[in-house]
Amino acid sequence: MRLLRLQLLDFKNHSEVEMGLCAQVNCLLGDNGTGKTNVLDAVHYLGNAKGYFNPIDSQNIRHGQPSFMVEGTFSLEDGKETQEDRVVCAVVKGQKKVLKRNGKAYSKLADHVGRYPVVMIAPADAALLHDGSELRRKWMDQVISQYDRPYLDRLIQYHHLVQQRNNLLRYFAENRTYDAEQLAPWDERMVPLAEAIAAQRAVFVEAFVPEFQRIHRMLCQGRENVGLALHTKVEPGKFAETLEAAREDDRRLRRSTAGVHKDDVDFRLGDHALKRFGSQGQQKTFLLALRLAQVEHLAKRVGRRPILLLDDIFDKIDAHRAGALMEVLGETRFGQVFISDTDGSRIPSLLQEARVPYQAWWVDDDGVTALEVEKTS
Repeated sequence: MRLLRLQLLDFKNHSEVEMGLCAQVNCLLGDNGTGKTNVLDAVHYLGNAKGYFNPIDSQNIRHGQPSFMVEGTFSLEDGKETQEDRVVCAVVKGQKKVLKRNGKAYSKLADHVGRYPVVMIAPADAALLHDGSELRRKWMDQVISQYDRPYLDRLIQYHHLVQQRNNLLRYFAENRTYDAEQLAPWDERMVPLAEAIAAQRAVFVEAFVPEFQRIHRMLCQGRENVGLALHTKVEPGKFAETLEAAREDDRRLRRSTAGVHKDDVDFRLGDHALKRFGSQGQQKTFLLALRLAQVEHLAKRVGRRPILLLDDIFDKIDAHRAGALMEVLGETRFGQVFISDTDGSRIPSLLQEARVPYQAWWVDDDGVTALEVEKTS
């Protein structure tokens, strides 16, 4: 899968943009604040029916305008046949967002997710390391949900039950009463869902780690060892006992303290926690490898290679790691890549050295202009 053409109309700071894209690497170059990231976010809209940076659609309309439109043409290979899909996302102030595929609007936006997978790497990803466990669970759940709809259905049901159970616990506290028997129906429904979700997460981590470690070794030339570990207290056949044992804490804290909504993923550098002992370069390399492995993981399970969006990733990566990244991206199995950078020559030079085909654009207040590039041989 690749994106052949991209058109923007009144999207964020761009009035009108039209781009014919390279099948491998597309470089967006220019000063800070000119809209390079906004072009990447437009591609994210086409793949995920929403922006990566701002979930409020109306706030992505260019100032003073009533609407925006993002349009893209995807090329999809199915065996020996190739088809082109036209995807249009339009938002008008005060109206419901419209997403169309080949001229037909979706009745449910969720039906679009996973059809054209897109993976973004941005500076905000550092929050995966430094913030709470909720973000790491959300990352894991988003990856699995793109290819496993039953998992997503279980997750939605489970979180609804936790919310209802928490409402009951707060009711008990506010009315100075408590009846454990009223919790039992919620617990009975939560148990099979939690155990299934925990099992599926364990399968994901086991399958994900080897590819992640392989890619990380390529980026750091084998100088570092990394790992992921799932932390959960939900054990097969034992979660009912865990829930019962946690009831006193639940009563005291007015919320459900045990379950897969408390799971975490531990990011490791050798035998240590990455966020405490990893340098900025090591942390950034870890996140790059994580996202590249996500691309590979989804490609195997969705059947299409996700488009990879890399936003301003080079600030804290040394030259060796940057060169290794270009070589990794040059592998055709990683599919199409978009990269933004404030340095007008850094990425093109690295791509030329790695002999990777690319197209470059200069982004400024006047718009997006294609640059002449030396062809790789």
